[in-house]
Amino acid sequence: MGLKAAGFASPAQGYEETAIDLNGLLVKNPPATFFFRLDSGEMGELGLQKGALLVVDRAKNAIPNDFVLIAHEGRFLCRLLTKQNGRKFFTDGKSCFAPIDGDTAIIGVVTSSIQVYRQ
Repeated sequence: MGLKAAGFASPAQGYEETAIDLNGLLVKNPPATFFFRLDSGEMGELGLQKGALLVVDRAKNAIPNDFVLIAHEGRFLCRLLTKQNGRKFFTDGKSCFAPIDGDTAIIGVVTSSIQVYRQ
């Protein structure tokens, strides 16, 4: 009498050889795309945690409700682009908003984020 396997098959069965290509999955416009590490927790209210790796596309036009990477006062910051009463603002999810002005430039649109929980 032969032995029979007991239990259920592995949920990964059949996928052992499949590799995930993150560049192919997340980068739609390679010449205009770069990665940026979020070095503060300011965007935590909106779900982007400190240490997240942001995928940023410089060629996309930013529209309200996009996460954007901006240059402001010599620093790079991630903010949510929002619109109120016909004016565009940047916010970090708290009640204070920073209006778009001549000292602030949108560098690119955040198209994805990768959160690393433990290294």
